[in-house]
Amino acid sequence: MTQSDRAIADTVGTDPEHMARIARALSHPARIRILQLLAEQNECKGAEVFSGLPLAQSTISEHLRVLREAGLVSSHPVGTAMTYCLVPERIAAFTDALDFVADAPACDS
Repeated sequence: MTQSDRAIADTVGTDPEHMARIARALSHPARIRILQLLAEQNECKGAEVFSGLPLAQSTISEHLRVLREAGLVSSHPVGTAMTYCLVPERIAAFTDALDFVADAPACDS
């Protein structure tokens, strides 16, 4: 893990605001499906995402915006199209933070 990746992991793992932003981004089934589509390849053109979901293009664009703002997805232009890809460091940092919580001792009921 690079120093930059470690900084992202530290920020996500210790900042409740970042954790909440990511949790909100993951709270919609369409956004989960977008992450699944992106996980199947290194990068994905917008048209491939749009054709992979039974939603209006504007709705998918909004979901992609939420995922980008949470830092889970990045994008860059290729010609006239946008290309999207996952940000695995951000996802790993979030799951590491959840693992920490999941490993906490349980209450005796």
